Amino acid sequence: MVETLIQTLSKRRFETYLRAAGHDQERAFELYLWNAELGASFHILVQAVEVALRNRVNAVLVMQFGADWWQEDMFFHVTDHDRDRDLKTVMTRLHNKRKTIETDQIVASLSFGFWVGMLQKRYNPGIWSRHLRVAFPLLPETENRHSVFDLAGRVAGLRNRISHHEPLIKLDAMHLYGDMMKLLSWICPDTAEWIRQNCEVPAVVRRKPKHAR
Repeated sequence: MVETLIQTLSKRRFETYLRAAGHDQERAFELYLWNAELGASFHILVQAVEVALRNRVNAVLVMQFGADWWQEDMFFHVTDHDRDRDLKTVMTRLHNKRKTIETDQIVASLSFGFWVGMLQKRYNPGIWSRHLRVAFPLLPETENRHSVFDLAGRVAGLRNRISHHEPLIKLDAMHLYGDMMKLLSWICPDTAEWIRQNCEVPAVVRRKPKHAR
């Protein structure tokens, strides 16, 4: 059975856990299951940050370019190639599904990477120099657009690792948890506190197999 499981999981993937467990197969399987549990525990927090961030960035784009910012020439004058491509992909997908192409659908369909990309330095003069504190009202005076971009990028990175079922065992999970809570608190402290009360990340981290390296 053990060999069958390893073949199913893929020997190369399982090797990561086997090395971390000192080549003890039973311990490696425990670590594999814990890794899956850790990824699942981050879901509610990743979801909250993603939704909150995209809604705040969208609100700023509406203020700057109008309700239908995604089809305004002024918006496309400041965007980069990746943002243009993402929008075209989403609009094509919605059209093929015969869905109404409107702002709510556009916002819900765009990837997290799109919204993180909108925090890049290139958008600082035209957008964030005016609207940063509107979008992130609790952002400390010692922090700036780059601070938000940096934390959002870390969230995106973790999100991708989890969605691709990659090992999380070498990551500082509590540090990432703290970063994500910080970003969410800059947007809405009440939401951050609600998520804190319902997020299992700290509890799962404490359950990490003690024999794992």
